[in-house]
Amino acid sequence: MSDHEFKMADGAAQPLADHLGIMNCLNQYCHVVDRGSVDEIVALFAEDAVLLTPYQGNGRFEGRAAIRAWYENYDREVRAARRHRRHTITSPFITINGDAATAVCYLDSSTILIASNVINVSSGRYDDKLVKVNGTWLFKERIININHVHRIESFDEPS
Repeated sequence: MSDHEFKMADGAAQPLADHLGIMNCLNQYCHVVDRGSVDEIVALFAEDAVLLTPYQGNGRFEGRAAIRAWYENYDREVRAARRHRRHTITSPFITINGDAATAVCYLDSSTILIASNVINVSSGRYDDKLVKVNGTWLFKERIININHVHRIESFDEPS
C-alpha cells in the first residue's frame, strides 16, 4: 500500500485521489442543488446517467436532457417556494473499482416554506453509481430515497 491509497476493512485498496474526487462530487451536488444553477447540477451527471426518484412514484429520468427537465421542474416547483435551504450528506461509504464506484450516504435537508414560514425538514439516503470521465467523477446513477418530511410550526426569524 502506498501513500496514495488506503485499505477498506475487506482489504481492498482504494486510491485516495479518486476517493477525494468522489467526495467532491457528492458535496458539490448539495451546494449546487441548494443555490446553484440547473446547468451546474446537470454537469455532475454523465451523458447517459439515470436519475431515480422512488419517493415520487418511481420516477426514472434517463440521459442529461431528461435529468435537466426534472431539475428545471424542481427549480420552478420546489426551490422557488423555499428560502434558507441547507442540504447536507453524512456517512458516505464509497467503494472504487477502477473508473467506476458506488457511494451511499445519508441526506438531511432543511428549508423554510416562503408562503407559510414553516420549516420543512427531510431526511433520506442517496444510492449512487459513479464513473470517471476524462479524470472527473460524475454520477452514472443517482437514486434519491426520501424517508420522511416533517413540517415544524411557523416561527419568527431573528432580525
